[in-house]
Amino acid sequence: MNNKNSPDWWSDRRFWNDFAPLMFDSERWGNAVGDVEGMIKLTGSVPPEKILDVGCGPGRHSLELGKKGFRATGIDINENYLETAEKLSRSGQLEIPPVFLNCDMRGINTTESFNGAISFFQSLGYFENPDEDLKVCTEVYKALEKDGWFLVEMDGKETTAASFEERTWLERDGRTILLEYEAEAAWSMLHNRWQFRDTDGSWHEYEFSYRLYSAVELGELLEKAGFASIEFFGALDGRPYNQNAKRLVALARR
Repeated sequence: MNNKNSPDWWSDRRFWNDFAPLMFDSERWGNAVGDVEGMIKLTGSVPPEKILDVGCGPGRHSLELGKKGFRATGIDINENYLETAEKLSRSGQLEIPPVFLNCDMRGINTTESFNGAISFFQSLGYFENPDEDLKVCTEVYKALEKDGWFLVEMDGKETTAASFEERTWLERDGRTILLEYEAEAAWSMLHNRWQFRDTDGSWHEYEFSYRLYSAVELGELLEKAGFASIEFFGALDGRPYNQNAKRLVALARR
């Protein structure tokens, strides 16, 4: 099966379902604990504040927020992931079970207002037109309380270039996976070609591209959305965004 590069690749359920074992393995689920602890440290947020999880996927961070007593709302376009999140919410010992909503992040369909919002694990930059990313940030801005904050965590243009590898082989759940990357359009986009050999021996291939933001570019995007102050970090542990940064983290406040 070959799924060529499409501007709407992010809406392809087959892609998300096929690569769920890679993107959401046990290590990554475990990382959600530290991610939420980093959020608390950077933002000063305390339970039971209301947190919006933008592009929540199967609910890793929303569920962890619920365990810590936050009132989390997770939004995602993938119904299968939301079903997984709901099932885990019902079976888990959560102080406050999250709410999960099926919606496009460019049109957040809730009348709730939130103390803060998170966009973790490269959930921003999917759209071919950067104006669509601005819509996302503007929607988040409108969903926040007057003193609300938005914490974004992603692969930065600088961090991607510093640790760039063109090809990586992996094994997950009996599958052999090949990940290939190529910088496009003067490093404004990262082209991905992901392949895996299934347990029946068949090969599946997906191609897609997402936008890479530098710290300056991400700051400009958040300012256009209305945010008044923006700080940058090199990971959710609060390290500086310099040559040793691991990720691009931006904390924007209204």
